[in-house]
Amino acid sequence: MKIRLLSLLLISLLFSVLIADNPHNLNPEMKMVGLSDNQSDEEVYFGIYIKDLDYPLAQELGYTELYGILITKVVKDSPAWQAGIKNNDILMELNGYPIFNVKEFDSIKKLLQPGDTIWLTIWREGKTFDITAKLQGRTKEKKTGKSESNEKVAYPVGWGGGSWMPYWAVFPVDDVNELIAHIGESTGDKGFAHNAINEDGVFMSGGGGKINIGKGFFLGGVGAGYSFSDSDASTHSKIKYNLSFGGVTLDKRYAINKKFIGSLGIMLGSGGHEVEYSALANTDFNWPEISSGGSFNVKVSRDYFMVQPRAEMLIRLLPWLGIQTEVGYMCGIPTHSGWKVQAATGDVYSIDNSPDTPFHSLTISVGPWFGF
Repeated sequence: MKIRLLSLLLISLLFSVLIADNPHNLNPEMKMVGLSDNQSDEEVYFGIYIKDLDYPLAQELGYTELYGILITKVVKDSPAWQAGIKNNDILMELNGYPIFNVKEFDSIKKLLQPGDTIWLTIWREGKTFDITAKLQGRTKEKKTGKSESNEKVAYPVGWGGGSWMPYWAVFPVDDVNELIAHIGESTGDKGFAHNAINEDGVFMSGGGGKINIGKGFFLGGVGAGYSFSDSDASTHSKIKYNLSFGGVTLDKRYAINKKFIGSLGIMLGSGGHEVEYSALANTDFNWPEISSGGSFNVKVSRDYFMVQPRAEMLIRLLPWLGIQTEVGYMCGIPTHSGWKVQAATGDVYSIDNSPDTPFHSLTISVGPWFGF
């Protein structure tokens, strides 16, 4: 079970490394550059159509940077055309400012005026270069129909990210505590009842990450675990307990505004309990006779297939940092009846009269989120 949890955490961390700090918006939003927000009758005209980059398109073009917007069309004889800009160029910087998405470009564009000379950093077919262009002005066209203020605003849902994720969970642990309380009693007076699991809930530590796969859907992974160990010097016995879960996640994000991003999704994976007990009946060792007659080591476990519906809310503090909150309900489906025991030989046996321990819990998580 520990190997499975470590594997899931490594996958989650890999997601985090690959996709953190990337504030692209994957919603394809195409618009033409040219309208400044000043109140004069003249507007800035550049002559390009642009949209936010998505991950598959960036891969297809061979673009590996974590910022930039795609120029989808250049109007003939426009300032952009005269400056040598072409279709499928990626605009990386404007006057030295990195461009992460269309909305950020619009914010910078509001400061420009007709007649301004600007310099742009362009990526094209694996090469990066700078060009200059002089913006033109033209008379604003009168707008008809529904006013712009009444139009629905499409906010970005993000690119992805990952982080350390703490969980608070309240799994049924009566059967586990009964087992822990009785372990060691036959070999000593101490036992391990004092180290029983808190029935009011445990704090689980883990990690997770996700990446946008298109149309607001995010694919990722998550894993978390709780563990403790105890030993009894008088009987030379030791106990270890592990509670863990992990799996693959699929979520659909919905942008409430640019600061609050909600999502609904599900996790499919595995989880369960594991109790390991070891004892030494003989502690008098002499070289080369180091075998310990009567010593033993067993692992008792109960495994489940996990399904977790969940809801999340990402609160953006910075373009690359936010607070991720999650509420879910973990439901475990047993993969076998009763508990199993694995002996030191590696053989696995069923335990007669073992309880059919349930595995379910409400889970709550609040932690940092790196990326978007």
